[in-house]
Amino acid sequence: MLAALDLTTGKIHYRIRRRKRHAGFLDLLKSLRARWPGQKLHIVVDNFSPHRHPDVRDWAADHDVDLVFLPTYSS
Repeated sequence: MLAALDLTTGKIHYRIRRRKRHAGFLDLLKSLRARWPGQKLHIVVDNFSPHRHPDVRDWAADHDVDLVFLPTYSS
């Protein structure tokens, strides 16, 4: 499961996929972008490799999505 928590409403937006790959994460980001058009999105992520994939970073930079990475080895 890939999920995002909306801090203003407390709702969780999620996608269930068989595997955790960058394409699934990108699908989640695209659905979040569609839900909040015209607003800058700040997404807090860990250092899992699909979050750091070049396709994900490029898409985020082009669509006003700020990926905020947690420090390495943080809980």
